[in-house]
Amino acid sequence: MKNISKAIFNPYKMIVLLFFMLGSLLFGQSLPHNLSEDEKKRLDEIGINRTVTDPPDGILYAPAEFDTVAGILFAWEAYSTLLTDLIKEVAEDDTAWVVVDNSTEQNSVYNTLTNANVNMDHVIFEVAPTNSVWIRDYGPWWIYEPGDRREIIDLTYNRPRPQDDSFPELFAESFGVNYYGLDLVEAGGNMLLDGKGAVIVSDVIFDASQGFDPNLTEDQLSQYFLDYYGVHKVIIAPHLINDGTGHIDMFVKIINDSTIVVGEYENQSAGYPGNYDLCNQVANQLTNETNGDGKSFNVIRMPMPPYSNGITYTYVNSLIVNNKVLVPIYGFTDSFANDTDVLSQYEDIIPGSEAIGFDCNQIIPANGAIHCIAMKVPAMKEMISCGNNIGDVNLDQRINIFDILRLVDIVMGFVEPELCSIEAGDLNTDNQITIIDVIELVYLVMDL
Repeated sequence: MKNISKAIFNPYKMIVLLFFMLGSLLFGQSLPHNLSEDEKKRLDEIGINRTVTDPPDGILYAPAEFDTVAGILFAWEAYSTLLTDLIKEVAEDDTAWVVVDNSTEQNSVYNTLTNANVNMDHVIFEVAPTNSVWIRDYGPWWIYEPGDRREIIDLTYNRPRPQDDSFPELFAESFGVNYYGLDLVEAGGNMLLDGKGAVIVSDVIFDASQGFDPNLTEDQLSQYFLDYYGVHKVIIAPHLINDGTGHIDMFVKIINDSTIVVGEYENQSAGYPGNYDLCNQVANQLTNETNGDGKSFNVIRMPMPPYSNGITYTYVNSLIVNNKVLVPIYGFTDSFANDTDVLSQYEDIIPGSEAIGFDCNQIIPANGAIHCIAMKVPAMKEMISCGNNIGDVNLDQRINIFDILRLVDIVMGFVEPELCSIEAGDLNTDNQITIIDVIELVYLVMDL
């Protein structure tokens, strides 16, 4: 298991960490999605409890928002009624991983879920202390490496919540996969992957007041995504005003590799001042953008309920779980934005899906909904047996100059290679396709 640490032991930081961990055990459930007033004074503690590693040697791709999942991760830190309902729905057909602080809490949660008639055969408890419920922002991200191995990628959480920030590394060890930690300060709710090599983030990632790195540049951001996710295109959109976090997932959602939902307010007065125009601006921006394969996006507008009493309501902060879409609802029956119509809209834009609403009135004042408290575990890909075809890059059962030309196209990034083409083209077996493999293939063809 690769884990190249660059962390340096610091006794002072360890004292701070232990003090904060003690406090988090007592007050973790009260932590909002946004920075608390106390946390705003401790931004220097961000990232003190995590490991930074070298990037992966080989990346097939980072799975998308909509890709098939094995199940969903939840942290049992707050909103137990909503969590119980979500876990029950997920566990009907897939696996629900439930993160608990200790064995005592595990027993209590087990009883709660059992009493709610949850399919406990599909529930796995993960014992690891966390600070907050917002696992989308600090939980593990994933890549597939050669051989379709799932591996974990870990961002630096933009909150001084060390238990949250350390969770992905603990989960990687428990799950038995490689762990790669990068030095990018980001929140998982502020990135949407299309599975084709593109990511959408909001510009809040450059806002130091929100816990992000004030020195981060767009070039550095692009390099981080390329090195650790295999993502070659970063799309930066403006963030909603005064929504608590500025995360992209509050009003933008990738439905498939070429379809995007963007929230829409009925009129200027329906949203917080400026957000009506901002949503329209982002919709226009993405309409003129392409995915990682160069295919134009189809943008669909989804109603945003009116901003009210300091709360940014959203239907867009939903969760795709294979053939289900778990949607936040609030009991709204307005002619423009109402629960029933939005559920129908989801089923229309995701054919074959079942849209299921969950009451999010309790959680939305904390500036988040369903997507914010759930993190995917991607499905194990079906293993493909390529056979012993080293050098047969174009998979025609012959090894000749056409394989060399195909391998050059792969190295130059002109074509998207198939898995077996990657295996056949990796002549020096270093889990990378480079010019060295081309040279070796030329020698192989010359010797035939």
